[in-house]
Amino acid sequence: MLRQLGESNHNATYQLYAYIYLGQALMMNGRQQPAKYYMNKSLQLALALHNNSALCSVYNGLGLYASNVERNYYRSIDYYFKGINTAKHCGNTHLAAILLGNLCNVYYWKQDPEGLKYALECYALGHKQRDAYAIFIGANSAAYMYYLNHNYTSAIRYIQEAEAVMHKNDFYDQSLVYNLLGKILAGMGKNDKAISEFKKSISFSKTASASSIADAYLGYAHVLMKQNKYAAAVPLLYEGVKVLDKYSNVIHRYDLYEAMSQCFEHLGKYEQSLQFFKASQTEKDSLFNAEKETALNEILIKYDIERQKNEVKQTKLEILQNEKQLQITMMGFFIVLIILVGVFYLYRRRNKLYLQIVRLNKDALAREKMLEEEIKQLQRDTDKLDTKYAASSLTNQKSEALFIKLNRMMRENRIYTDSLLTKEKLAEYLGTNRTYLSRVINEQTEQPFTKYVNKFRIEEAIRLLSDPQNETPLKAICAELGFKSLSTFYTLFQSTTGMTPSQYRSRAKET
Repeated sequence: MLRQLGESNHNATYQLYAYIYLGQALMMNGRQQPAKYYMNKSLQLALALHNNSALCSVYNGLGLYASNVERNYYRSIDYYFKGINTAKHCGNTHLAAILLGNLCNVYYWKQDPEGLKYALECYALGHKQRDAYAIFIGANSAAYMYYLNHNYTSAIRYIQEAEAVMHKNDFYDQSLVYNLLGKILAGMGKNDKAISEFKKSISFSKTASASSIADAYLGYAHVLMKQNKYAAAVPLLYEGVKVLDKYSNVIHRYDLYEAMSQCFEHLGKYEQSLQFFKASQTEKDSLFNAEKETALNEILIKYDIERQKNEVKQTKLEILQNEKQLQITMMGFFIVLIILVGVFYLYRRRNKLYLQIVRLNKDALAREKMLEEEIKQLQRDTDKLDTKYAASSLTNQKSEALFIKLNRMMRENRIYTDSLLTKEKLAEYLGTNRTYLSRVINEQTEQPFTKYVNKFRIEEAIRLLSDPQNETPLKAICAELGFKSLSTFYTLFQSTTGMTPSQYRSRAKET
């Protein structure tokens, strides 16, 4: 109908796609001559219309015809390479993946593991473009190539991914996956599991390609032959040949004939064995000759030249990208430079602030000496008061007297340097109890006992570190002042001065 519509309206595009569909459909139904006719017409039209997308499909169909019907693997490879280059040129990654997958099939039929690089290219392309069908084809083809290399671990990994993608997307030719899985399992010596997969593959005969079903029969037969079940293998091999004859497909015909020759030889039927041996050799001779090998080398050279051109284009693109990246890097450098200048400015400003804090502390120490006489006078007045009030309630006068006595003991006796100092021990020194002592400290300073004691320790640390001549190590100062840990000393000192002890000492030497 599409062909009639195109011919009646003189629409070349309609005619082109009609010829493509007719050619592939006739080939699948075993009608070789009309299939080739429509394929050649579609090739002429696609080239005339410069329709690259259609041209990819044409090259794919011609590649299938050359391998499945003519059994000319080298011509098939030529068509696939042309199709791959065209698909890449027009940016059609989906068609490129299909062509790469079919190219790998030819390498598998030739038993040539060199097709692995094309399989992995297809697989990588599928993941890059998130194309499920390309991933499926690439994983399946990679599994084939690893199977040929007897790398069954890698083969299993890829075929299992192909199976998962196939089920998720409900792809059509499931026979292909189960057939290959059967071959891999057979290679690993798991014959029963392999037979199960071959049977599963054959069960999809209505939706599978002739080559897939024939190959499944062949794999099934090979497992039986390894078990010396030659009589059981022969009917399977005949079924494989029958499938190929039905669709005029020549893929695996040589292998089927060779296997039948071996079976009849082991069964003692030498005349039939010789018959199939001759048939297998005829098939083999049609595949391998010097002219075809030369043709393949020419094809590979053309493909490599095209690939090199693409690599040159890619290199130019990378140079442009690198130049852009360099510009971005330079901008980033200037931004970082500005940030560093800002940080340096803040550092200088903070350093000045630290020096100011040190000067203030030194001034405070100087004023402290001026107050010593006043403190001593207060202490003499306090000595006249009755300090025997431990068991009585605290009056304001007694509370103040006790606090003055406490401060004198702290400053003169430096009892805060005792790392084991507790409220109980301090209350005993003062002739009172811990409850009254806590209350006096809280009322007079609004601080808990520990914070009150640590205040004297930090003040003493500031005095020591303010002296530029003092070289006492910080650990020694920490222990001398009664701190139980260096971390506590650092934390309290920094919260009081805004600097660590080492920073403070460094700034004190600068003033």
